[in-house]
Amino acid sequence: MSVLGALGIAGWLATIRAVKAGKRWSGGLATALFVVGTGLALMNLVIKDTSGDTGLPPLLGWTGMLPCLAGLVTIALLWRRPGTLTRSA
Repeated sequence: MSVLGALGIAGWLATIRAVKAGKRWSGGLATALFVVGTGLALMNLVIKDTSGDTGLPPLLGWTGMLPCLAGLVTIALLWRRPGTLTRSA
């Protein structure tokens, strides 16, 4: 999970740089990172261990979903902001 977190941070930092540079593909990158991150968070929330219980305590699983809410807001603002994704190629 730590490696995935580090990769996520690197991906979002690259996305921030792409948005600041006005790259048209930055919206697609941000959306892809959001989908992958949300999928992993959902997997951590519902995965079962050998006893049949969830692998993570429910509070920890739902806490892992909080960054997805921030990502959803970011994606919505990124796609709604005029001119953000159309400056240069």
